[in-house]
Amino acid sequence: MSVTITAKPVPERASLSDGIAATLRDEILRGQYRPGERLPSERDLALRFSTGRGPVREALKKLEQLGIASIQHGGARVVAIEECTLDVLGPLLDLDEVPDAALIDQVLEMVGQLVRVAADTAVRKATPEQLSEIKLRAAELVADHENDTDRHKALQALTVLFVQISDHLVLRLMMNGLRTSFMTRMTRMGIHYDLDSEPYRGIAMELRGALDDRDSEGVGKAMQKLNLFLRDSVRRALIQRRGKRTNP
Repeated sequence: MSVTITAKPVPERASLSDGIAATLRDEILRGQYRPGERLPSERDLALRFSTGRGPVREALKKLEQLGIASIQHGGARVVAIEECTLDVLGPLLDLDEVPDAALIDQVLEMVGQLVRVAADTAVRKATPEQLSEIKLRAAELVADHENDTDRHKALQALTVLFVQISDHLVLRLMMNGLRTSFMTRMTRMGIHYDLDSEPYRGIAMELRGALDDRDSEGVGKAMQKLNLFLRDSVRRALIQRRGKRTNP
């Protein structure tokens, strides 16, 4: 006996509430509502979006789940972005075609701090077999690659390995959150690091030397230099992207 399973269509109400939530979310993130300010009533929002109160109510709940609104007696109020969680980072990056350079730099700065801690911990805790694997990954940073994609994959693989060997749950959760909300967006937007340069190779060689000596402090310093290099590379890429957008 065969059974045919038919996927249930997404309810129109759900897609409508998603659209309302996305519109209000972007307006909040763009500063059209001040922190603590009350959002329009369900009735007014229903009129604005030509719908009933049900989809509006669901949209407001989505904003509360994201952390940028608080549903209280008498209506929903805006929550300051500074009081939100990491979940709001993705929508912030998606506000403009070219993301805010200062925001990108802040994210990369924090990623660098986390990776430095992971690298230092991993080198100190690694078994001989794990250390050998780290060295192999580090060697890939200066290997001859045919394209930038392979270079980026090599750097990402080393970073993931540092995080895994560090065996630090909170650090891994934080990196997972940043990878989901930030790193995938960087790739999708076509913003890459300049990894085909002598300065980058010099830092990679410094990292390899510290690994050969099992110098965790030296590894940490090399990763810090690498982070500064990546931040500068991304900053220049964003400036170029904005220039192209301004002067098509």
